[in-house]
Amino acid sequence: MPSTIEETKLQIPPNVADRLLELLATDDAFRELFARDRHAALIGIGLDSQQVMGARLGCLRVENLAGKDEIAAARDTLKDYLTSAASHTNPHRLEAGAIGAVLRRN
Repeated sequence: MPSTIEETKLQIPPNVADRLLELLATDDAFRELFARDRHAALIGIGLDSQQVMGARLGCLRVENLAGKDEIAAARDTLKDYLTSAASHTNPHRLEAGAIGAVLRRN
């Protein structure tokens, strides 16, 4: 069982991060799935199910998912953040109105 943040942080490959952000910025059905069950959404776009189920996904928790335009506008910065191997002690949220403020902190 993983014992450190580095061992439990979900490692998102760049191609999967691209797909995630593309769908969050364009696809209403995927956005609904992601807001309801982010584990299933991530598995659906190609992440290993065991890796996803064992990962801490606090940085991807949403109550009010940011709008498509907001995600699209921050896509490159979000991709860099999602694919980073660093530990995130202040996890970002894909919350409406919060993306810009969170990204400025990083």
